[in-house]
Amino acid sequence: MMGGERDVEVSVETVQVERGEFHVTGDFAGEFRSDGMAELSSEISGRVISLNAHIGDTVSEGQVLAKIDDSSIRQSVRELEANVEVARANLEEARVNLENLESDLRRKRPLVDRDIVSEREIEDLENGVRRAEQQVSVANATIVQNQARLSSAREDLRNTEIRAPFDGMIGLRHVDRGTHVNPGQTVLSLVDDSDLYVTVQVPERNAARVNRDTPVKLRVGAVGSMALNGEIHRIAPVLDSSTRSLRVDVMVDAPDELYIRPGTYARVSLELGHEQDALTLNNQAILRDTDGTPYVWKSEDEKATRVELTLGLVGRDRSQILDGLSQGDRVVLRGHEKLEEGTNLRDLRATGDDEPMPQPPQEM
Repeated sequence: MMGGERDVEVSVETVQVERGEFHVTGDFAGEFRSDGMAELSSEISGRVISLNAHIGDTVSEGQVLAKIDDSSIRQSVRELEANVEVARANLEEARVNLENLESDLRRKRPLVDRDIVSEREIEDLENGVRRAEQQVSVANATIVQNQARLSSAREDLRNTEIRAPFDGMIGLRHVDRGTHVNPGQTVLSLVDDSDLYVTVQVPERNAARVNRDTPVKLRVGAVGSMALNGEIHRIAPVLDSSTRSLRVDVMVDAPDELYIRPGTYARVSLELGHEQDALTLNNQAILRDTDGTPYVWKSEDEKATRVELTLGLVGRDRSQILDGLSQGDRVVLRGHEKLEEGTNLRDLRATGDDEPMPQPPQEM
C-alpha cells in the first residue's frame, strides 16, 4: 500500500475480549437402546408352522416362540440312526472275521515247520488278516461319519424351535405362520427394556473432551421433553472409522413411572469444558490462516494489528483465548476483508457495548 493510501480509513465493527465464566456444551442426537436386544433368526430352511408370541408379549428365557416344520428333518434323523446301527453291526462282523483269521493264523503258523501247512497258505492268511484290519478301520470310520451326520440332523431338529434367549418383550414379528424362511432370516425381535441406555456419536473434534466424569443432561421429546440427568456408562476405545465419531453410552436417571421404549430419540447435552475465569471472544472475529492458524485483527491506537492466537475451549458462538489477547482488547468483527498491517480504522461499534454481558453456556 502506498503512503497516501495508508491514511485512508477502513470502516470496521469491533468487539471486546471479555473475561468471565465459560461453559462449552455439545448437543447431540441420541437413541435409547438396550443390551438385551436380539434379532431372532432361523438357523434352517423351512415353513413356519406356529408362532407363539405377538408384539408386546412378555416372554421368558427358553420359551418356544416359533416352530418350523420338522417332518423331513425327523425322517432324516430316523434314517441316520438306522445307518449308525447298520454301521455298528458291520463293525462287529468285521471284528469277528478279523479275530477268526488271526486265530487261524496263530494255529497254523507252527505247522509250517512240520510240512503240514504250506508257506503259501500262511501268506494267504496274513493277507486275509490285513484285509480284515482294513475292513474294521473302514467300519469304524463309517460309524464316525454317520454319527456326525446324525448329530447335525439332531441339531437341525433342535433349531426348528426358536426360543427366547432371555426374558423380555416381543418388539416385532417379521413373518407370519406359513411363511417359508431361510437360514439367517429374522423371525422375531426380542427386547429387554429393563436396562436402557442412550447411545451418542460424538464427533472426532470433541472426542478428546469426553470422559466418564463428563456431566450429561437429556431431553426426550416423546415424553414431553422432560429434563433428565445422565451418567456416562461406557466410552468406545476407538473412533468409528466410517463416521469419524466416538460412541458414548449414557445411563439415564429417569423416574420409574416414565416409560421410554428402545429406539426412542433423545437430545443429549455433554459439558465439554468449563472455565471459571476465561478470556473469550466472539467466533466471528477469529480468522484462519491457510495452515489453520487462528488469528484476529486487533484495533490498537485505531490501527489494524494482526495477532495470532492460541485457543482453548471452542464453543458455537465464542472461544477461549489462551494467548495473544488481553481483557478489554478490541478486535475487528466485521470489515476485515481489506485490512493490512497498520491500516487506519474507523470503529463503528455501538455505543455502550463495552459493558460486559453475562455469557450463556456455549454449545458446539
